Amino acid sequence: MVYNKCRKKRRIKIEASMNDLISIHNILHEKIYRLKEIVDFNDIKKILEMDLSEINIENILLNTEKNICPLKCINFKKGKCKSCIDEAIKRHDYLKEKIQTDISKYNQYINTFKDIFYLKNEYNIEDLFIKFGFDKNYDLVCLVCDNMNYYNNDEKGNVYIVYGNLNKTKSEYKSSLKMEFKYKDDYIYIDKINASTDKLRCGHATFALSNLKTLIRNMKLPRPVDYIKGYVNENKKYIKRKDLIKFYKKNGFFVYQDLAFEKNI
Repeated sequence: MVYNKCRKKRRIKIEASMNDLISIHNILHEKIYRLKEIVDFNDIKKILEMDLSEINIENILLNTEKNICPLKCINFKKGKCKSCIDEAIKRHDYLKEKIQTDISKYNQYINTFKDIFYLKNEYNIEDLFIKFGFDKNYDLVCLVCDNMNYYNNDEKGNVYIVYGNLNKTKSEYKSSLKMEFKYKDDYIYIDKINASTDKLRCGHATFALSNLKTLIRNMKLPRPVDYIKGYVNENKKYIKRKDLIKFYKKNGFFVYQDLAFEKNI
């Protein structure tokens, strides 16, 4: 064993700290695995059955810090066992960093679920469509549609891309991507995409557009929808017109000279 040459007191202290870390890592791994199962199946029923109010996310971090024994090289006298202590410290710190990463991932999953609850409760949504995915930073995102019945041509529908900030800020601005659309007899008209989030150029708008076909197929419409259309609305503060045109073309839309865009589905 790597600790054979270490004094008993030092060996016990190192191993106790490592055992605490391993135990915490295993608990977090199991929790994240269960959340991933819900995400993989877009299981809205399980999410709505969860009592997220009882989950104190910060306690996981606090308990972790409490249980991790501080392990510094200065805690040990230099001697024959210095090399194996240094190696143990490297393993200890690596596992600690892994746990911090897992905690951040766990918190982001839970907060994304809370965003779904927030939208449902804030807008009194009964018929909810969700689709999970990951952005360019490998963070969890979820497409949420606020209503699945659109019979009035003047009625707006909303598609949100949430990622765990909306329930904390209680504001759509900079906490989620919002796409407004209208049902127009045989097509869906994209009225506006509000991409002024605190996570720009992360693939959220692409995720929304790429899942529109699946979303439309799940809508309760009086007749089938054959295509999607809209106009390129420039927002100089966040994105230039040429970049917007490139964005729509990249997502399979044909952009006309008058900046109208269209795509068959």
